Amino acid sequence: MTGKVLLMLVALVANGAVALAQEPGSPGAGKLEVGGFPGGGLWLVGGDDNTEVDFNNYDFGGGATWYLNPVAAIEVEAAFGLGISQNVNYRKREVHRIQMPHTLSTGGNIVIFPGGSARRVAGYVTGGVGTLTLYSRTASALVFGLTDHTSFLTTNVGGGVKIFRRGDARNW
Repeated sequence: MTGKVLLMLVALVANGAVALAQEPGSPGAGKLEVGGFPGGGLWLVGGDDNTEVDFNNYDFGGGATWYLNPVAAIEVEAAFGLGISQNVNYRKREVHRIQMPHTLSTGGNIVIFPGGSARRVAGYVTGGVGTLTLYSRTASALVFGLTDHTSFLTTNVGGGVKIFRRGDARNW
């Protein structure tokens, strides 16, 4: 009896067809987009009073975008910045090879596609809020007075173009 049931299941699976909600080659965004980046940069520029430090970090992170409809989406992202050793200017003197603080940036954005996202190439505008956290490290704390983890509110606006390759990613 078990052999007959197994044979019927194999026959059903072998004769089954693939069903798709969209055409395989249809352009545009899906419902959810997840991505990451293995490398980037974060450049922090001090204020005008010469008591803040300009420094750079190597960043990596990722994000997800949920498409509410063809015109609007919600995006979340996070990036970790490795505090690298570098020369910086602080209080009108150069500090050599100081270890910078690690950073963590998180954010949420609203993304608007004025012409819609149901196309291969879709322009967008975006804006959002988030946080940037500086993680205190021994060398930085001694020189710059960063004695504890410090978080700042951040905002952003921007725009760009997304190229959607859904359905034919093997040719990307």
